[in-house]
Amino acid sequence: MRFQPVVPVAVLAILLVVLFLFLLIGALRNHGTVLHKTVTIIVSALLCLSVVPIAVRPMIRNKDIQYARPNLDVLFVLDTTMSMWAEDYQNDSRMGGAIETMEFIMEEMNGSSFALITFGDKSEIKMPITQDAQSIDDAIKAIRIPDRWLAGGTSLNSPFENMEYMLSHMGKEEGHERIVFFLSDGEITVDEEMTDFTDMASMIDGGAVLGFGTQKGATITDRDGHKLFDYDTCSDAVTCLDMDSLNDLADALEIDCIQMKNRKDVSEVIEKAVVNAEEVMANRDDLDNYDDIYYMFVPGFMILLLAAFLLYKE
Repeated sequence: MRFQPVVPVAVLAILLVVLFLFLLIGALRNHGTVLHKTVTIIVSALLCLSVVPIAVRPMIRNKDIQYARPNLDVLFVLDTTMSMWAEDYQNDSRMGGAIETMEFIMEEMNGSSFALITFGDKSEIKMPITQDAQSIDDAIKAIRIPDRWLAGGTSLNSPFENMEYMLSHMGKEEGHERIVFFLSDGEITVDEEMTDFTDMASMIDGGAVLGFGTQKGATITDRDGHKLFDYDTCSDAVTCLDMDSLNDLADALEIDCIQMKNRKDVSEVIEKAVVNAEEVMANRDDLDNYDDIYYMFVPGFMILLLAAFLLYKE
């Protein structure tokens, strides 16, 4: 329970004391019997006290808060290879841009369910489907640049099986739509053909492949602060955004492909998904919503006011 007084408590106390004294003097000056005066004083005191629960405005927490949320299951597929730490996204790394974009998507699609897959040379389901966006946020913020000596090659094929698995378990409830955001620089460093993602398109209702970085490219600094060296060119290794591979993936999945320069570049995709989604009512325990209960004390106040009026009239 909480209180939100309509006037400061000190002011309320002074006003009530003044009011009671005024009523007390009126009762004592009354020419009625001692019993009449006694009853009048008691009713006057109760009348003043009945003002307190109304004036302090008591409120109780409403735990049954419902809100409309989009009926969406959103899957993030995040490239965590070393090239994603190249600093050619605004004044930040590609990974920084990807994290910023994911946080923006979760904010704009608030109430949706989210899941996270990360991939490098191998893929991992970091977070299964959940409505707890904070868990996804904590998971992505815990991602660190791989050790240069342990990092393998980059393949866009590596998340295929995990994507297929997650999508097959998402959207099972009636009306749920499956949205995929694939975040990568598209750079492939392994010699293999692209897996055919076309069959997966039927499992996706919207989303986009989001490219981070520039075609010009940038160098990569490892976790010890040393730049990666390219022994073929005998110079610092440069990683470049490969929009061709990302476009091929987007075409296969039948979703948009966007070269990200600002997190809001994905706004149109988000808006389309939210507008097309059904809305469901859900409870929220994280909102502090309080209901007034002062009106419960008003009938008692009115009865005492009427009684006081009749007593003083006599």
